[in-house]
Amino acid sequence: MQGSTWLIVLLAVLIGVGIFYFNYIRAKKRRELFAGFAAQQGWSYLPVNNSLAGQWAGTPFRTGDNWRVKNVLSGPYNGYPMVAFDYSYQTHSTDSKGRRTTTTHKYGVVVMQLPGALPQLEVTHEGIFGGAVANAFGFRDLQFESEQFNRAFRVKADDERFGHAVVTPRMMELLLARGEIGWRIEGNSLVGWDKGDHDPNEVMNRLGLLQQVLEQVPPYVWTDYAGVDPRSRQQPPGGPTYP
Repeated sequence: MQGSTWLIVLLAVLIGVGIFYFNYIRAKKRRELFAGFAAQQGWSYLPVNNSLAGQWAGTPFRTGDNWRVKNVLSGPYNGYPMVAFDYSYQTHSTDSKGRRTTTTHKYGVVVMQLPGALPQLEVTHEGIFGGAVANAFGFRDLQFESEQFNRAFRVKADDERFGHAVVTPRMMELLLARGEIGWRIEGNSLVGWDKGDHDPNEVMNRLGLLQQVLEQVPPYVWTDYAGVDPRSRQQPPGGPTYP
């Protein structure tokens, strides 16, 4: 019996070591992938920068614990400062027997710096994570003339007039065609995210979508709400600083 117990313990240790090594190799290859990608694009790369986790307040940030920001890319994208990274946090639950389970939630995040600060606006797919958090902040779920759009997306804004000014018929057409990620205007940032790890191709596709969203915002919105001319591409002082 004692020999069987030691065999089970040894097997468990070997399995644990195997899992650790697999995750180590996977993380190493991912760092190499994004470091090479950053070099190709002329961007900066940092393996870790956890300070970014506290820079934004909305989805998927400021929930759970053990916030981690890895594989950080930063630099210009078609004239717009941007940052992209792997983000994760953990939540915990306890069953009726007192056993604690930890779940790690992973996201691919891309952020584009705006020409000026705008009111908060969040667009997510109907039914996906984000709506509950937005409701907690008191943002209203706006309705539009397109029932197809209303069925597909949730739009939350702290200024209803601003929400309708940004989500124009052309914006709705764009999102119905390729609104594959959630996104949010938060101050000087346009934040896009989706569950799971992203890869370099997805980073480029998501940055492309954010640029399209940004360029669909009518010029008068920038003038009325931010006091800037977006055509200048000049960033105002006091905006977010990306590594």
